[in-house]
Order: sequence, then structure tokens, then C-alpha cells
Amino acid sequence: MFEERNREADARVRAALEPFVPADEVLVGCLHATAKSAFSGRVYGIAVTNKRLVFVPLDRKMAAKGDPEHVTPADIVRSSVDGFGGGLKHFIAADWGEIRIETSTKKYKLMAMGGGLDQVLVGEAQVSGKEALLRFLYAARGLS
Repeated sequence: MFEERNREADARVRAALEPFVPADEVLVGCLHATAKSAFSGRVYGIAVTNKRLVFVPLDRKMAAKGDPEHVTPADIVRSSVDGFGGGLKHFIAADWGEIRIETSTKKYKLMAMGGGLDQVLVGEAQVSGKEALLRFLYAARGLS
């Protein structure tokens, strides 16, 4: 039921992100997530490469609509996915699908579905992208 819609959304997100991936890097996975805000929301496409994360604002049709932001492992001060890795405070406050990445200059608080029954709703590419992000953050913490 959702498969065709998921494939189309995944293809659009990937197409929006690929131009911003440096030529010498490998695109490991990609996903889309919504920035948490008190009064508005913003959707980001997130490309996970072998060397960095690339955040690209997306419009309603999943096309790029702004400049990319690059985050390398060295930039990451703190991170958690689904509440894990950010300490007890983040774990208790987390909703499933929450992604927090903090650099010395910016905090990303995002929501993204993936895994479990959510796979039916969002598709395999979104789940794989979230897994790639988790692996990247894990490695950035020196735990690989």
C-alpha cells in the first residue's frame, strides 16, 4: 500500500542530497527528518557519507531548498538517537525516532521514523538511512 509512495519519496530525497555529497566520498545512506520547533517545522534530508553528514533543507516535494550544512565526526560534541547515547536525561525525555546532534555551533533536534513496524510506513531506504546515521554517530564517538 505504501511501497510505491515510499520509493518515490526515497528517490526524491536521494536526488536532492546527491549533488551536495563531495565527489571523493561514498553515500552510505540517506533519510529525511523533521526539525523540532515550538512554532514551525522544517524537513531536512540527511546524507550519511563515509566522512560526514550533509543536512539539506527540503521543500514539501522533497527538493532541496537551501544551502547544505556539513558535519564531520570531529564537529560532533554530543549525540543521541532515540534517546540512547545522550545520557539518562535524554533517554527519559526521548520519543522514539528522536535524533539529537550537537556541534560547538549548532544543535539539531530531529524526528525520523524508522525500524520495527515503522518500516511499513516509511520504507526500507529510510530505515537503512537511519541505521547508517546511527553507525556514523557511533563511530564518531570513538566506539567503532
